[in-house]
Amino acid sequence: MFSIVGDGFKTLFLQMHCQIGGGGPRLGPNSDVAAYRDFVLQNQALIDVPERGKCNRWASELRQEGNRLFLSRKFDDALAKFNESICAAEPGTEHLGMGFANRSAVYYEMDEYEYCLANIELAKRNHYPEKFAPKLEARELACRAKLDDGQSKGTTLNHSIGLNVSPNPKIPFIADGIVMKRYPGFGRGLAAEKDFQPGNIILEESPMLTLVGSRYNYCNNCAGSFQGCLIPCPGCTSAMYCSEECLGKDYRFWHRFECGLAEKLQNVMFGTMAMAPKRFFFGLTAFRDDIQEMMTYCEESTDSNDDPFVVDHTDQDQLEQFKVLHQTKLNPSMPELESVMRLSAATFYAIFMKHPLVKQLVTTDSQKDFMLRCIFDYIRKDTALSLDSNEVATCTTISTLSTISSLVNHSCDPNIIMHIRYGRIRFWVLRPIRKGDQIVASYGPTWWDPQPSYKSIFKCSCPVCDEGSNWSIHEEKLPAAVQEQLGVKIFGVNNPDIDQTNVLKHLHHFFTQYGYLHPNASFGPKLDVCKFLIIGLIHRGSFTLERAKVAAAQGLIN
Repeated sequence: MFSIVGDGFKTLFLQMHCQIGGGGPRLGPNSDVAAYRDFVLQNQALIDVPERGKCNRWASELRQEGNRLFLSRKFDDALAKFNESICAAEPGTEHLGMGFANRSAVYYEMDEYEYCLANIELAKRNHYPEKFAPKLEARELACRAKLDDGQSKGTTLNHSIGLNVSPNPKIPFIADGIVMKRYPGFGRGLAAEKDFQPGNIILEESPMLTLVGSRYNYCNNCAGSFQGCLIPCPGCTSAMYCSEECLGKDYRFWHRFECGLAEKLQNVMFGTMAMAPKRFFFGLTAFRDDIQEMMTYCEESTDSNDDPFVVDHTDQDQLEQFKVLHQTKLNPSMPELESVMRLSAATFYAIFMKHPLVKQLVTTDSQKDFMLRCIFDYIRKDTALSLDSNEVATCTTISTLSTISSLVNHSCDPNIIMHIRYGRIRFWVLRPIRKGDQIVASYGPTWWDPQPSYKSIFKCSCPVCDEGSNWSIHEEKLPAAVQEQLGVKIFGVNNPDIDQTNVLKHLHHFFTQYGYLHPNASFGPKLDVCKFLIIGLIHRGSFTLERAKVAAAQGLIN
């Protein structure tokens, strides 16, 4: 979670400790956040960095770097560089069209013909030079010929990666029969009111808020990968989107407050704490930019319900969702991080108060103090509420915040696989869940794959790690039929040419039949294979859905 720390934050943190040692203000984990704000405002020069605007010369240089990577057949790196070039290009100029055209060339070489055509269309709509038009037209004809010859990588799912059980009537993205429950030592959690079997997908939620660590590989709104047709924010060089719809939504709820501040925010980043100001401005937008109304609600509704299951999610009321999330009664005890969280809140406050729109909306001293304390409160809560996914291919952390999925607690003995992929959070049942069970996921290690080097900011208190619990790995001898099934060699796990859905069905059947013997040390390898296959199917299925979306937009499929 805390792998990304901006240079400005490091400098400010060191300066804070130097002042403390030299007789300066004593800022500790219990100091009021207002004292941290005053310290930051006095030392703003340490974190102030210039913003880089649109520049065709810069766009051209980036495009040339991308061309060199393309010629070396480093296609993923070339795509990222072309995306950066597209962000840097001045609107209404041929440099934007040339960036899209270059991206189409990469996708042609990657045999991604739907993406290639999408980018050719973007190039045509964005002033691609007429003198190069024959080259683009030849690529388009070649693409269509490949697709006519059946050479698409696929636009139809071979399996479902969406909710495959009866949905909750008021919350259509989660299975009926799941509720919120309070657990001693854990707080809120998800509980099953009926049985669920391995293979059930019991949640497929679009996050309320998403924070992306990479500027040029993911949609800034939904965190969809969608490299194939990402489009830039017209006002800055830091944000890209998978569609005009995502661009408009993100601008309304968040990006209008950060547009033009990207370099400054990146300079003071500390892990995923930027989720907190994003949540604050999401709330301000939900209250129609009326900060006084937002203050009144937040300060007077301390006894309101924090159960998101009382909200009707069918009407997608952002204000009601924000209110429930705001009421979360969570106060994680992390004294070692209190100073960092206070400094982070103060730093975000100092940067955002320079934004003309924020200065226009947040005017009085009480409103400014409310903004500061809200951001600090959300930082403290979101360290526990946000769900993180580490994308190895791009070295990117994607964090999400949602009313429902954020309820799931960690256990080293998970009964679901939680996976964040392309703008969706999915819960896939790994082993039988019985009526009354808590629904739990692993945020890192599991009992069958303990990962000794894994570090967390929380001390794990799940049944596996709690010495006072009665959880233990069963040691009794397994029945002969079970041993026989465990001995069956699984073919095709690492072979993408084999339909791995059938392999997974075999494993689901095994755990459905013998789940009552869990946990048994012999089950570990099969649980690990199950997890591997589930993540792989979601990953490949999401690519297929993305390709189908692009193809439909091009009129290639209905």
